[in-house]
Amino acid sequence: MIRKELLITGCGRSGTLYATEVWRSLGLDIRHERPVPPNGVMGNDGMASWYMTVDDPDPPFGPGGDQYSFNYIIHQVRHPLKVIASVAQFILRMDPKSRAYIERNCVEVRLTEQQRQLDDVARLILQAALYWYYWNQLAEVKANATVQVETLPQALPDLCQQMGLKYCSDSVENIPNTINRRQDYVRETPWVISWEHIRQLDEKLYTQVLEQAKRYGY
Repeated sequence: MIRKELLITGCGRSGTLYATEVWRSLGLDIRHERPVPPNGVMGNDGMASWYMTVDDPDPPFGPGGDQYSFNYIIHQVRHPLKVIASVAQFILRMDPKSRAYIERNCVEVRLTEQQRQLDDVARLILQAALYWYYWNQLAEVKANATVQVETLPQALPDLCQQMGLKYCSDSVENIPNTINRRQDYVRETPWVISWEHIRQLDEKLYTQVLEQAKRYGY
């Protein structure tokens, strides 16, 4: 196992690319899982990768989680309705390798035969909601802290103190929180869902996601 300073993980579509830039601005060589230079490989100080929530040696992008250990792990979360909609539209619909990776490492996300009979959009939203609920639990267990991406700048002073890093607010304030790579892959209008969408698909899962969201501060 190779030891690195920091891992940022959680669900895909939770702002890990933005977090990568934030931590770079504080002097750490952190890379993102997507293979767009200088990313796609482990940085000198660590990685932002939702794939590394689990220790699978063969993720679709970036290094395997079985190869590294970290001094500090951040479980990064984003509002569930935004993540679920984006995961359904982007990852589950357009990235079969990542969908297979999720199903391989989190059996709870696999749909039943009955659930597979739903129409395409409903099926994708249901599986994305299952993913948000169970994948975040996997990340939470291995992490030192859970942080909302929406309040990451406010959490940084305390995180830096815990990690023994120097905090500089001027560096962080210049980074737009709209950084992502969605536009490189999805040209259509982003999907928007409501809590009612999830409730109609699965009442029990709706309650579970809602309670977990409240626990994360949403």
